[in-house]
Amino acid sequence: MQNFILFEEYITLGQALKELGLIATGGQAKMFLASNDGEIFHNHEPENRRGKKMHDGDLLELPTYDLSVRFVAATAQQLADRNEEKAEEDRVKAIVKKMNAENKPKKAPKKAAPRFPGRS
Repeated sequence: MQNFILFEEYITLGQALKELGLIATGGQAKMFLASNDGEIFHNHEPENRRGKKMHDGDLLELPTYDLSVRFVAATAQQLADRNEEKAEEDRVKAIVKKMNAENKPKKAPKKAAPRFPGRS
């Protein structure tokens, strides 16, 4: 069994399937759940709703994939580390955006085409 750390209050089943690498996009969740008729269990009950919310302490089982996942709330230290990583990521994104704006070639103004070609 593996633990899935929740940094929010909950995660939906569709989002969890994507985070676990079982599907590539959120849009595939509906098809994935339909193709696994009754083979996905949330707290030992069959589940097929992609919007089902997974909370702290919930158990998700996929016997077909030999996978059991326990959802666990993040500790204060894990939240602090994640916030620090996000702040650094945002800082780097801002720097890259500024550099791209500074290095963007200036466009020459377009000459307006005549409104009615052929007339003077």
